[in-house]
Amino acid sequence: MGAALWRGRAMAQTAALMPPPGTEGWARRAAETRAQSLAALPFERVETTGREALATWKRLRAAGRGWPVVIGGDEELDRVAEQYSIAVERPKVRGVETPPVPDMTPAAILARAAKLAHPAGLKALRVQEERQAEQIEREQRAKGGNTLPLMADLGADGKLRQLSQAEVRERMAQAPTEPAVGDWPSNVAAGDTGLTLAKDVHGQPLDKVHILLIPTTESAAVPAYLRWGGWNACPAPEYHVAALRSWHERYGAELVAIGGDVLNLRVTRRPQSRDEALALAREMYVYDEDIVSQGTETFAVLGATLMASDWWFFWWD
Repeated sequence: MGAALWRGRAMAQTAALMPPPGTEGWARRAAETRAQSLAALPFERVETTGREALATWKRLRAAGRGWPVVIGGDEELDRVAEQYSIAVERPKVRGVETPPVPDMTPAAILARAAKLAHPAGLKALRVQEERQAEQIEREQRAKGGNTLPLMADLGADGKLRQLSQAEVRERMAQAPTEPAVGDWPSNVAAGDTGLTLAKDVHGQPLDKVHILLIPTTESAAVPAYLRWGGWNACPAPEYHVAALRSWHERYGAELVAIGGDVLNLRVTRRPQSRDEALALAREMYVYDEDIVSQGTETFAVLGATLMASDWWFFWWD
């Protein structure tokens, strides 16, 4: 079992041990778990407002007290703390086999990252993940199970009809392996600060924002210290470190904010041509499919955005 699959199971089992939601026991246990996670987060924390978040970040960076990283509001801080804690926990459920936990100390993660060449290492990981998914599907099919998603379509009578497993498999086989390049947009808004984690869902500055001071001078090392990644399609921490180091070298990228499933990066050098921007967009798609498949939809729109803005945004479900 891979680290990402193990961590997903660990989080599910942790949730299963909680009392039923809405009960007094659930609220008490949730508060206890939150307090334990926050207490285990060993980094100095600074509070500011959404309006002052970027200015505070710049001031803390200039002070040389480690690398400051904007976390966001209370909810994002809770998520970061929970992920930090669960990254080294073993699920304690009888009868469930749990593999050895990978060494999640910053030194071990950084050592693994040093052996990765980006984006080649990430591409190899995606191939491995695809093969693992295919193997799981074959095993489930052999047992008479189904791991395919549910799909529906409008029939001739205008009513929704659930597709059979064979039809779903055919649809998936016919689907494009990656998004279209698309047409280059004529106008792309560069946005303002790009610091999304300092704002609410409506784009308004948060009343309270947390900033953590990470004991490193390298922004790319932050995911290693926070043990960030390794769930769902989000790569393990060492892959984030390798990607951020490569982008810092090529584009001057710096990690400014990190939340439960979001990264905000700021660059000092933008892609200088459409070809370069498209190549970078494809690279980012391997790193984070959602920014295209659930965001820009085409590589051209993402590429144009990269040429127009100093801020990069990544997120994973």
